[in-house]
Amino acid sequence: MHREQPLSMAALAATLLLGPLAARQPIACSLLTEAQVNAALEVKSLPGKPPFPAAQKLCMWSDNPKGAISNRRVTLSLMTTTAFDVGKSNKQIKIEPVSGIGDEAYYEIFSSDSPLLVVRKGSSAFNVRILNGLKFKPFALGQVKAKEADLAKAAVAKL
Repeated sequence: MHREQPLSMAALAATLLLGPLAARQPIACSLLTEAQVNAALEVKSLPGKPPFPAAQKLCMWSDNPKGAISNRRVTLSLMTTTAFDVGKSNKQIKIEPVSGIGDEAYYEIFSSDSPLLVVRKGSSAFNVRILNGLKFKPFALGQVKAKEADLAKAAVAKL
């Protein structure tokens, strides 16, 4: 019994010290709901899941359990604010600033793929992207941007 008390005190100390840190590090899949993703994809999505269990900073939603490239998907990835800053200064990709989402946001525009919306709020940053899938008629660029912006605003509200 004497040994149990130090373990309990250690557990309490870890909870008190690491609790705020854990609160600042959200799980990517917790930032969007299935309903929000369903509306963006215009298909019924399965719950979001990381590509593998240890990758809690990454999440993908799809109507296909394997997230096949034939199906529409939403990806959300947590990132550092340093990565956010590096991305916006990348001269290899067209960067388009966005207002009204978090503290700062921009689209990375690719010539042959959907844009990537990158957002910073305080000391948190993430990117969100809609991937159309091969079996669906592609969304227009303006539609994708609007849908990604809606998803990003929902995610920012949970940070």
